[in-house]
Amino acid sequence: MTKQLQFGLVAEGESRHSEILRLPNLDDYLGPVKSSSFGAARKLSNFLRAGYPVTEYEELQAARMILLRVPDAMLSRIIADLCNAGLVLSNHSFVLCESWLTTDALRQAGAAVATVISVPTEDRKWFLMEGQQTAVRLLRPFIERNQARALEIRPGTKHLCFAAELLSTALPMPLLIASQQALRETGITSHNLTTISEEMIQQMYRDFLKGARMNWGGPLNDCSPALAEAHLETLRTTNPEIAQLIDQHLPLAREAMSKYRTEQEAPE
Repeated sequence: MTKQLQFGLVAEGESRHSEILRLPNLDDYLGPVKSSSFGAARKLSNFLRAGYPVTEYEELQAARMILLRVPDAMLSRIIADLCNAGLVLSNHSFVLCESWLTTDALRQAGAAVATVISVPTEDRKWFLMEGQQTAVRLLRPFIERNQARALEIRPGTKHLCFAAELLSTALPMPLLIASQQALRETGITSHNLTTISEEMIQQMYRDFLKGARMNWGGPLNDCSPALAEAHLETLRTTNPEIAQLIDQHLPLAREAMSKYRTEQEAPE
């Protein structure tokens, strides 16, 4: 493929684990690669098997779109360097890759900008794009040509993506660890413990997808409130750390699910 739409890349720090840079057809698009030194740019280009190393920011002039894959702490300096390099920023689109930051400074300098974040999924790769249409329109075909999905989110909603990923990946982890610990202390070990944990999680997820959230409660639905409280009280005595997690989260969960049920039952 002739690089009719050539990408540039400015990369600092650890970029080898970038999902966007690991897309298989990167070589069809990537041109100049700029890093902290020519040697670092050459190593990255060789690793990616794409693009060619350059020394100066001015050499990015040939690229219509420039990908920025840099640590958050370095972004302000990189943007300042780009603005001082003599590039006509309005001739380029810039995409900040896999960062929760924005690129307001480049937008104010006249460049078309967007950000892209990867969604932590097991199978097909998904990317969420936010930004100006010029940049988004250039980025989308590249992603989709790599059998990945590119979804545009509404401007100013990146914080909601942050919340969704936090709620799906980070917040449940202490609860899942405590769940395994509780099973382990019953005497269940090894393969059986892992299998039971996995199947309970999968069942919860299937119920979620089926819309069974109105039946939320798990074992709370299978016994009286008095019996449930008796079990929790025993847990507070014998396993206070596990009990503390439940006591912290259960009232919040009850409140959230009660509000959800009320909203679902309300007439339209």
